[in-house]
Amino acid sequence: MYKVDLSPDPKEVAAIEARRNREKERQSRFFNVRTRVMGVDVKALNSQVEERKLREATEQSKEAAYGTYQEQYDLVAQMLEKEEAERTRRLNKKVQEFREQKQQLKNRQEFDLWDPGRLWMEFPAYLGPSEPPCGPASLQCFAGEDLERAMCLKMQQEQFRYSLERQLQEQQQVQDDEKCA
Repeated sequence: MYKVDLSPDPKEVAAIEARRNREKERQSRFFNVRTRVMGVDVKALNSQVEERKLREATEQSKEAAYGTYQEQYDLVAQMLEKEEAERTRRLNKKVQEFREQKQQLKNRQEFDLWDPGRLWMEFPAYLGPSEPPCGPASLQCFAGEDLERAMCLKMQQEQFRYSLERQLQEQQQVQDDEKCA
């Protein structure tokens, strides 16, 4: 019936192959973005590329100059910070020296306010029978309390000193009498 295994005509095969190649070439021109040149102004694109490169170069040079300026400003800022820290340290040292020399706690008017036991040391709570009594709840007067003990001790010391001097004088007199006799 039909002959299937007939060999094709070489002229037809070459024509089909040439059409396929032309179609592939046409598709590559349309679908490949990099090589498609139909309807594009190549000179304008090249000038845009050159302008972009020039702009990038100028920005790069500006950034380099800005970097050098920034380094200089950083150094100046660090020097100023060190100077300010040194000035603050010196001022604090002078203030501390002034406080140590001129503002001692014992020379202040407020020293009494800082001493919590000051009120207890100023005078005794109960001075004697001449003072009006404070009442039993105050507990300021105790039985056997000697309010004038310091004065009594002072008088006893004076009496002891006087009697000791008198004894020494008597012994000296006895020795002098023995030497004379």
